[in-house]
Amino acid sequence: MSRAKELDNRKKDLSRLKPEFRQDIVSGDWILVASGREDYFKKVLAKRREEVKKSSFAKATEDEVKTCPFENPQKTGNPKPVLWYSLKNNSKFKIQNSKLDENDWFLQIIPNKYPSVETHYGTCPSLKKLGPYSDMDAIGFHEVVITRDHSRTIALFKETEIETVINGYKERYLALSKEKCLRYIFIFHNSGKEAGASVPHPHSQIMGLPIIPSDVQRSLDGCNNYFEKNKKCVHCETIEWEQSRKERVIYQNSDFIAICPYASRVNFEIRIFPLKHNPNFEKITSVQIKKLAESFKAVFKKIYDKLENPPYNFFIHTASLSSGSKCYHWHIEILPRISIWAGFELGTGIEVVFITPEKAAKILK
Repeated sequence: MSRAKELDNRKKDLSRLKPEFRQDIVSGDWILVASGREDYFKKVLAKRREEVKKSSFAKATEDEVKTCPFENPQKTGNPKPVLWYSLKNNSKFKIQNSKLDENDWFLQIIPNKYPSVETHYGTCPSLKKLGPYSDMDAIGFHEVVITRDHSRTIALFKETEIETVINGYKERYLALSKEKCLRYIFIFHNSGKEAGASVPHPHSQIMGLPIIPSDVQRSLDGCNNYFEKNKKCVHCETIEWEQSRKERVIYQNSDFIAICPYASRVNFEIRIFPLKHNPNFEKITSVQIKKLAESFKAVFKKIYDKLENPPYNFFIHTASLSSGSKCYHWHIEILPRISIWAGFELGTGIEVVFITPEKAAKILK
């Protein structure tokens, strides 16, 4: 490398040490990138290593497995599953026609024993006014997607097992989408205590809601506004830009791309987008499911290896059931929980990250 080139690269590195505000292209939210704190990151990572050694989320004891409510769900009073897949060949069985073999399941989806919304099959809720306030009965569906192994997270799954999980998501999405009272179906996964998982056993959740969540609505509105101004999908534009630059891309195959967003909300945030524009997750094909499983395996293994298996959340953002939006682009957002919100974040709504998305991508790659 020439001396001039070396100096130029050094200037670029130094420029990235300056803190900066970045604006999310869809929501308009501002993010504070307080870079130049790699030493702090190293301390966080070292602390995480010690926590992993002690955490029951990392290595379960025999007693913890025995008392786990998801180890043998029906034996611990959980509802009958609405869907399950065989452990032997990942084949699907319909509950109405078969009896569940308690020793032969890889994945089962059950109604949540303690649902956040009331299951309701009758009249749809209506908006009620109380002076200046508004409320609505919280009806809907709340289901739990449980995989068999108590300690194996997605990073340690085989690709075929991840395919089974995604197939489960899709099948329940399609089933719940037929319920007339629902406006949005939200699929999410919490891993680790710091990410809100009250049960260590790996599981995802599916909620059918009679409203469109505020964050989702902002995302839908942002995409619509961008399309009206530019006649292009904002996420398609983002993908094209990131592919040309490559500095925030951490993985890509023939159907999906994984990037650390330019205005990441948390350290090491990752988003997985289908390369082909599609507003609706539920329209994913069997071939695309294989490729998404391949992407999941690669991305979560990177998180597991490079970040010491941190707590994380991931969720699927897709078009709402009622929007009919063609300009939206469904995707998956993965949020490692390496730091927590404090006074600045809570008081301003501005998230602070101390690892730039460019540096995060470099570490993960």
